Amino acid sequence: MSTIRLVDGRAVLAASAELTAIYAAVFCVPPWNEPPERAEGLADRLADWTEKPGFIGAFAYTGASVSGFALGYTTPSPFPSDRSYGQVSTILGPDAAASLSGRLEVGELAVHPGARRVGLGRRLLDAVVGDRPAWLLTVPTIPGTTAFYDAVGWQRWGTGYGITIYANVPLAPAG
Repeated sequence: MSTIRLVDGRAVLAASAELTAIYAAVFCVPPWNEPPERAEGLADRLADWTEKPGFIGAFAYTGASVSGFALGYTTPSPFPSDRSYGQVSTILGPDAAASLSGRLEVGELAVHPGARRVGLGRRLLDAVVGDRPAWLLTVPTIPGTTAFYDAVGWQRWGTGYGITIYANVPLAPAG
């Protein structure tokens, strides 16, 4: 049985090598096929994310080893326009996108392939989100991603630009 623990930024940074190995095992192989440089850059992203307001992390431990992780932080206000945020605003409309500000943004969820199919993804997501309004992006063309979020009860709010936007509670109406 795996144990889920909430962790702070210091713990995330201390486990950077383990998280990078999990990230590479998940995302640098089919069907994701991200380049190795993306995994190698995880440490820099972690350093940035752990400094964001509202940062929270959760680790799944199988024995003494980390077998999965989820990370989140509060979406800034006003709603940003850099990175994928501009695409989110275009897909949802400005009012619905603005309603994401102040919510928990799930930035990463990864379970090592050897630890899948036992509910760790769901448990990690539940641990990091708790009862907060939250949202996330996923890639709809990767088999199983949208099916997972549909199965755990999240609501699809839009798809475009190669991303699907999910939230665990309703968004403001488009307008």
